[in-house]
Amino acid sequence: MTKKNRLRFVFIWMMLSLLTACRLDFSEDKSSVRQMVKKDGKTEIVDKVDKEGQASPQKKEEPSYTFDAAVTLDSTSLQLKGKTTLPPDAVLYARLRAYPEDASLDDIDDYHAEPYMKITSEEYMAVKADGTFQSDELERMDFPQRYLLELIFAPTRAEESLQQKLVKEGESIEDLAGMTEIDLPSRNEFFEDVVPGYIKRVNIMEAAEPKGDGVTLELVSVDEE
Repeated sequence: MTKKNRLRFVFIWMMLSLLTACRLDFSEDKSSVRQMVKKDGKTEIVDKVDKEGQASPQKKEEPSYTFDAAVTLDSTSLQLKGKTTLPPDAVLYARLRAYPEDASLDDIDDYHAEPYMKITSEEYMAVKADGTFQSDELERMDFPQRYLLELIFAPTRAEESLQQKLVKEGESIEDLAGMTEIDLPSRNEFFEDVVPGYIKRVNIMEAAEPKGDGVTLELVSVDEE
């Protein structure tokens, strides 16, 4: 082998060593790059993560309408009041349903217990011009019982004139953002039993229990529980 060929061989060998020392392997997932690094005579595989390629957590959609409410308890009645972004004359529906006697306190606190479908007390409240609403007095039965109080607005159950105020031209009332499915049976056979809507709720303990009498409780959304 001539000196010239020997030098050429050495040069090619050095270039091959450099190329194999660092090689990038792009997988189908472009957010991850696998790099092969030669170290101390051994080849190691190192995963590099492209932070920009990672999918960011999806931001929760803001509801089209909201309401905040609190209930004040005494031994015989419930006083409900609050404020909303719904237009004036929108009607909110409050209902009180009893929990089964054998429902555990833990399940009730976590909203895992299912109340009876029978409604113990209910009331409809119209939104005033300033966005506030208030119940007259929801009746509270005098025997010891735990209840679920729910405040509901179901746009599809609203009068057509109000529905037109809730959406922009060309939009559907069922496409309002932030609604959830609500079990809302009706005597009207033309109404669906499960409807999309907005709901907040709070547990009402027995009057003799802590937070069962003489207190004011905030109603919460399902995702806040």
